[in-house]
Amino acid sequence: MKHIVLLITLCFICIYCTAQVKLSDKDFNNLISLSQLYSQNNMATGNAFAKAADALRTPVLNNMVDVLIATGKQDSTVLQPRFINRPTNDEMLLWYVLREIHYNRIDTSKKPFPDPDVARKVLAETIDERLLLDNYYYRLQTGLAMLFNTADLSTHNFDLGNMEFKNDTEKAIFFHSIMSALANGRFQVLHYLKKTEKLTEKQSKMPLFNGKPYYYYTNLDIPDFEITGYKKKESYQEVHVGNFISTLLIQFSNMASTGDNMHARELYFNSILHKPEYFKYSKSKDDLQGMYDKAN
Repeated sequence: MKHIVLLITLCFICIYCTAQVKLSDKDFNNLISLSQLYSQNNMATGNAFAKAADALRTPVLNNMVDVLIATGKQDSTVLQPRFINRPTNDEMLLWYVLREIHYNRIDTSKKPFPDPDVARKVLAETIDERLLLDNYYYRLQTGLAMLFNTADLSTHNFDLGNMEFKNDTEKAIFFHSIMSALANGRFQVLHYLKKTEKLTEKQSKMPLFNGKPYYYYTNLDIPDFEITGYKKKESYQEVHVGNFISTLLIQFSNMASTGDNMHARELYFNSILHKPEYFKYSKSKDDLQGMYDKAN
């Protein structure tokens, strides 16, 4: 019994521990200024943003400034390993400060707290590593989405085993972040507008994951957790697995409608569309079950 309690305690610590970030007065003040700068231009675009961010560099904030400038370029720079690989917990905590200052500043439903108070509160908290990681990749999504407007990423491979992730949950968080940036909303809009050819084109330009098309990635049955967006709390799995299933259904439907039945079958039988344990996260769970019953 003692061993079980110890194991549970260790697992809890692994999820929730974040190293204490020791900031000098300059680090602290510049972090607040960088967060304010981001809140004014959360796409991080333009020479003026890059110049202002550069002026806020310290040894502690250097990586953060580099990532913001790379994201703002909206080109393949953001795909470099130093930006796309898992950051340290210390760095991700700084990004969470940026997030909370940004949300505090844009929330018009209440009087904002002073930015230094928000920063101190976050730095004093113990935050779930999963939330830190999800937030970090969320901050990259604008740059990735804009890059994919013109880029062909079909030869780019995300090797999740070599990106410093600690476990399958972290890999899933990264995977869903990339899908959110490149495919989910984009595919829905193209499908709604009946832009069949454009949808087919974008599907053909999606990157690989572990050397295979994105729909082959099925290692997504992770422990659920609660995420807090701008104003509401939601189930991570319901949001992200649900959105991913919608994307898969759109591609499957598009392939079938264009007569590409071979690839439609490949997608269906190799994706989570054919795995009943995921159906509960989708608004189309009855349709998915019907498809599964017919295919088996």
